[in-house]
Amino acid sequence: MFQDNYFKISESAFKKIKCLILETDQNWKNLLKEFLGNLKISFLFAENQKELLEILKSTSDKIQIIVLDLKNSSREGIRFLRKLKENFPEIKILVVLEYFRNQELAEYFNAGADDIIFHPYTFGEFRARLSRLIKEHYLIQKLKQYIKEDPLTGVFNRRYFEKIIGEEGYRALRQKYPLTLFMIDLDNFKFYNDNFGHQAGDELLKSLAYVLTTSTRKRIDRVCRYGGDEFTIILPHINWEGSLLIVDRIFKKWERLNFESVTLSIGVAQLLPQNTLENTISSLIKRADEAMYKAKKITGNTYEVDPESIKLTLSVKSQETD
Repeated sequence: MFQDNYFKISESAFKKIKCLILETDQNWKNLLKEFLGNLKISFLFAENQKELLEILKSTSDKIQIIVLDLKNSSREGIRFLRKLKENFPEIKILVVLEYFRNQELAEYFNAGADDIIFHPYTFGEFRARLSRLIKEHYLIQKLKQYIKEDPLTGVFNRRYFEKIIGEEGYRALRQKYPLTLFMIDLDNFKFYNDNFGHQAGDELLKSLAYVLTTSTRKRIDRVCRYGGDEFTIILPHINWEGSLLIVDRIFKKWERLNFESVTLSIGVAQLLPQNTLENTISSLIKRADEAMYKAKKITGNTYEVDPESIKLTLSVKSQETD
């Protein structure tokens, strides 16, 4: 564990960071290579601003920190800094300035600098500055995760669902591909919770989240915790008939876990266009929810398909035979 006077950063955190460095002083560049190598930080060097931009265009998603040498720049350097931050806002930028030059630091911060260090600097100071930026990077990533992730189960939360269902619905309508929605509820969960305790109930919810995520397509389908013991799955590029294979997969995996009398009820509905996108999405959720409550009236792991979705399929098949 590496520690300094400001932050505690694990060695593994350093290893996940990649720096892109523009340093015009060759001797200083050699010292930086040795220092960063000892810190286990992955790094790339750019010879000039043009090369730095070219590297970012091809690998910007893999760069977390830029160390930008502006020792010999003034207005031009500030313009370049502003351009960098506008195009790559998530990357942290540490600006290197000449110690003895008279300059207005506020201009650099306003242009997008996340921190400034004066050359020549000690590597102890450089390490401290890097540590702060690394910590900020991880805090922002964690915050983004919390905004869209359910903390107990690790699947997406309802806030994310309400945002993404509109986007997925719009894409499906525009590109004319099917989209199916599952509404999933646990039967007898309150009984299980009351008899086995809340910790056992939490473990059951986490187990269900695992079953749902491993039964669906990675990076395509969206598993969300809708609230309490209700979950939902957004399934793009699949109609309700094709989605029943996923329902069957979910039931089989759930039965293997043998959670006493707790079973699943799944409501299945397919996207049907209405007069507005808002009404289209509202109708989809309502129909999947109603189908789920019909399924709950039947004991055991069961599902119900929304009648309107079935009508759509019958209509399409009728047109094909005409």
